[in-house]
Amino acid sequence: MAKFLSDEYFAQLKSALLADQKWAESTKTVKTSIAFNVTDIGQNYLLAVDGGTTTLEKVSPGAQAEFSFDGTYDNWCKVAKGEVDIQSAVLKGFLRFRGSITKILMYRDRFVRVAEIMREVPKEY
Repeated sequence: MAKFLSDEYFAQLKSALLADQKWAESTKTVKTSIAFNVTDIGQNYLLAVDGGTTTLEKVSPGAQAEFSFDGTYDNWCKVAKGEVDIQSAVLKGFLRFRGSITKILMYRDRFVRVAEIMREVPKEY
C-alpha cells in the first residue's frame, strides 16, 4: 500500500482517474490544470485536463497552473480522510487556493470527484 501523497500514491491516483468513467465523461469539454502542492514535504503534482485527456505528473515548486491548492501533509490528510471537503478546507484556511473563484465554481463537481477518488485510492498515512 502506498504512503499517502508519495510518488507511488500519485501514480495510483492517476490510474484511478484514468479508469473512472464518471471523471472521463465530466471532463470531455474541459481544459484546465490544477496544482496539488504539499508544502511541508515538497510534493508538487500537476493535474492537467484537455478535452477528456488527463495527465498527472510531478512538477517543480511554483509550476504554472490555472488553479492550485497548497497545504501541509496533515491538512491534505484531513481532506483524504473525509474530515473536511476541499471547499471547507479552503474556507477554514487548511488549504490555500489560487485561481479564479468564479471559474473553479463552474468545475466544482469535477474537483469533488478528484477528492472522492483520492479517498478511494488505498493508502497508509
